[in-house]
Amino acid sequence: MVKRYRNFKELGDTVVLYPDDYINDIEGEKLEDLCASYLDRGFRKIVVDFSETELINSIGVSILIGVIEKVRERDANIYFSGLKRVNYDIFSIVGLTKHIRIFETEEDALGSGSKPVGQAVL
Repeated sequence: MVKRYRNFKELGDTVVLYPDDYINDIEGEKLEDLCASYLDRGFRKIVVDFSETELINSIGVSILIGVIEKVRERDANIYFSGLKRVNYDIFSIVGLTKHIRIFETEEDALGSGSKPVGQAVL
């Protein structure tokens, strides 16, 4: 059963999150809290689709790094999709693209078999 709401969609043990257009400290913390609540509910895969996100500032990037660490501590998976070029470039500059799988689309991240744009080096 698929539950689709304004900023997330549930698919079995997977949730797709749709952050706002600008990820700063406030929006980053909202995303962090949402991820934590899904992990607490037993979700094992989180896809964050940034297709509507125009910019992620440095504080937002810092919060996302913390989210990635928390997800991994819970033996769950997190993937990013739909990044605008500017945000992908920011992630690349700070080295985030080496630690998380990044896909072009939400569908790709959900497992259509496409190769990620960025591949985690583990």
